[in-house]
Formats: sequence, C-alpha cells, structure tokens
Amino acid sequence: MKPLLVAACLALLPLAALAAPDAAQTAAICGTRTTCKVGKTHDAGKSPAGASLYVVEVRLGLADKPKDQDEGCIDGNARDGGVEYWLLDGTAAPKQVLQLCNDGYGSSGVGEDEVGVGPNRLVHHQYGGSAWRWSMDVTYSLAPFRALTEQDCSYHNGSEQSGTLTDIDYRTRLVRALAKDSTRRDLGIGCPSWPKPPQTFAARIDADTIGAYPVVAPGLPGKAAIPAGTALGNCVPGMTTAGDNGFVVWGKPAVADQAAEIRTIGVGSNSLIVQVFDPIPGVVPSGGSWIHQPHLEIWVGQNGEEINTMLPIGQMTQTGITLDGTVHRGVGKPGPPPRVERWLARDERSRPVTVLRLVWPDEFALIHGVTVVYSQAEAGKQARLVSTAGFAGNRPIYVPDVQTLAGRPSTSDSGLCHLQGSLLVAVQ
Repeated sequence: MKPLLVAACLALLPLAALAAPDAAQTAAICGTRTTCKVGKTHDAGKSPAGASLYVVEVRLGLADKPKDQDEGCIDGNARDGGVEYWLLDGTAAPKQVLQLCNDGYGSSGVGEDEVGVGPNRLVHHQYGGSAWRWSMDVTYSLAPFRALTEQDCSYHNGSEQSGTLTDIDYRTRLVRALAKDSTRRDLGIGCPSWPKPPQTFAARIDADTIGAYPVVAPGLPGKAAIPAGTALGNCVPGMTTAGDNGFVVWGKPAVADQAAEIRTIGVGSNSLIVQVFDPIPGVVPSGGSWIHQPHLEIWVGQNGEEINTMLPIGQMTQTGITLDGTVHRGVGKPGPPPRVERWLARDERSRPVTVLRLVWPDEFALIHGVTVVYSQAEAGKQARLVSTAGFAGNRPIYVPDVQTLAGRPSTSDSGLCHLQGSLLVAVQ
C-alpha cells in the first residue's frame, strides 16, 4: 500500500532524460564491472553552491550482483545485478547515492522500488513484507546527500485493526505516528491516511484514527554510552506544557514563559532518559500526595498482539516518578519498576534541567510501546498534564513503539546524535 501523499510527490517529480555522463565519469561509475550499463541521466537542478546536479541510473547484470545476493535481483520475470543511482555534482567525482537489489523484500516476494528525481531531491519508495506488509518513502537532499523526511507504513494483511503510519522529520528528529482505533470495525486492510489540510495532526484525527508522538531512540555513533551529567541538547525536540509536540490532556496549556519542556530519548529496549525544564518552582505539599508534585508518568504497553491503541488498563503499567527520582507505583498491570539515576545539568540554552535515566530490569520492557506524561504543578497542586498521546478514561489511548533512528541511508548522518562536551546534540 503506497501512501497517496508520496505517490503524488513521485508523480510530480521530473524524470527528463539528458545526455549520458562523459567517458571519465562512466569509468568512475562502472570501474571493472563488465555488465555495468549507464541508463538515463536525470536533471536534479542546482546544488546550494550553484553547481549543476544530475542523477545517473546504472543497471548491472548477474555477474555483478551484490555479494550477499546468491540469486541476484528481481527484474520482472528475470534476474539481474540490481540498479544504482549516482550523483554528478559539478566537477566532483561521481558519488553513489542508492544501491537497490529487489530480492522480493520479504517472503511474499512482492517487493518493488520506485525512484523520482527533482531539484536537489531524490524520493525512494520501497514496498515488501510477508503477512506483515510494509512500505517506506524517503525524501533525500542530494547536496549534501542526507535523508530529510520519511513515511513508513506497516500492517498485517489479515488484520483490519493493524496499520501504523509513521512520519519522520530527520532535520528535527520529530516523529509522529498514526494508528487505527482497535475498537472499531470495518477499517479495511492497510495504514491510516495522513491528514490533509486544513486538517491537522491531533490525538484524534477522526473516529477511526489516533495520533501520537513516539519516543525517539536516536542513532549514536559506534557504541557510545551517555554518561551521567549529560543534557539532551537539541538531539530531540521538546514536548511542552504549552502543547508543543504533545497533547495537553488535563488542565489549560501553560503560557509561554511558564511552559515546562520535556525531552525523552530511548536507549535500547528497556531504558529511557528524560530531561525536564520547569520554570515553575516545585512546592512539596506537607503530607500531600506525590500527584500534586511535578512528576513524570510512564505508561508501558503490556499487549503482545501488535496492537497499541485503546488498551484496557490491565494491558498497561503506569509508573510515577517525582523529580527527586522517587518511584511511585501507579495503576494497571503490576510490573517491576525502573531503576532511576538522577542528575542536574544545563541544556544548550544554559537552563537548569533535571535528568532522569530510567532502566527496567526486563531487557525488553518497552517493546510494546510507551507513553510519557508530565504533570506540571502550581502552588502545590496539579495544574496540567501534557502527554505524547491522547487520554480517555484516565489512561493513554495510544502507547506507540519507540522509534529508532539509526541513520538513513547507512552512509548518512541523518537521525544521528553525538556527545559534544556535556551535551547530546544532533549531527548536522
């Protein structure tokens, strides 16, 4: 199933054929590969520096198939060595930007690729899967070559209640997801559709569709660990109690200068790091409940059926954590609480922040989704709740999977963060 938005973008991108690369460029592209055949050259406009950009399509025979593909790549009813796309950027040496080998992309053998080229852009659509079908649509800039946006669709071809559409902005590391309301019927097979203007992204898109902001697990170069004392910097965007990148599910949104900001990253499948900046001083009421203190609520999905929406309370576990690092057992299915490590730091704007590292004893504690909630207090009372998902019946209506950004393509730094002193910042 191809998202209509991306299909339309592909249709609009020009694919006008131009003259072939010169002999030196062809030699650099093909090297010693005897079956290498240069196909169409596509105009890709100008680079930011003003150089002319072209994308060259290259076809390979079976003799030059990828080393990890014993049977070669599917080309209609035949097999070949796949297709490559090379960038010509002014007088620079040709650079390979995509290497594609359709091996069926899953046990159903339904794999397909489509590539479109436009001014300093390349769009790649890929489809495949087995009983679980998937598609992805990635938009790249060519100069510099890096992923800009991506939309991913995943659904079971025998379940109308399954189907998640994930939208990634690699420039900001902001991720949004849409899923089906699992209590509804006659939803059809496939993924939800992205809202069309003037409709906007919301916790409830319509009666059938639910939206959320998944926790992001940014790619880290190598096996870098995040030491105590680190602030999250601009690695991921912040959710605020004013309603930015999250949903105010109780109380009124905070005014701008009183808004708390919460940044969360996933680390592995059982750990979160949560950073809180709250300009309102926390007042600890004497003998009062932790509910009226500034605190986090972490809701973890306990449903193993690949359904993440409208879960009953018995299929989630709520854990409350006050900003001093104290853990409070909440409602839902009982489960071992996380171990909490706390430190104070300064973010990239030199604001004082509280950082909490949460580690669950179960290695796979978060694989069925997580929703993060922050409760902002005023004058010793709970004032508002902001959440990565909407709420109904005092519980989240969506516990989305943690979204891993490992860099796309593997040769690019899109979606990666790295340590810069005591800050975790985006690789630019």
